[in-house]
Amino acid sequence: MTKKQTTLVFLLAATLANIVCILALLILFTIVGGLLFKERIGTALPFLFIAALITGMVIYQKAVKFIVKKFNLEEKMDPLFRPRGKRNPLD
Repeated sequence: MTKKQTTLVFLLAATLANIVCILALLILFTIVGGLLFKERIGTALPFLFIAALITGMVIYQKAVKFIVKKFNLEEKMDPLFRPRGKRNPLD
C-alpha cells in the first residue's frame, strides 16, 4: 500500500470509531441525564448532544495521537497538512 492509501484507510477507520464513540457517549449521557433531570430531559437533550460531540472529539484527538506515536505511523502515512513556507504574493 502506498502512503496515501494507508492514510486513507487509517482516517476512514478512525472516523468510523469516532462515530461509534460519539453514539455511545450520547446514549450514556442520555441515560445519566434521564436519571438526573427526570422530567426536564427534553430541555437538557441538546446540551447532552453537544457534550457528547465535544467529548467524542477530544477522545478522538487523544486516541489518534496515541496510536500514531505507539505504532510509529508517521513514517508510514502521508502528512495531511504540509507547511506552506513563504508564498509568493503574486500567486
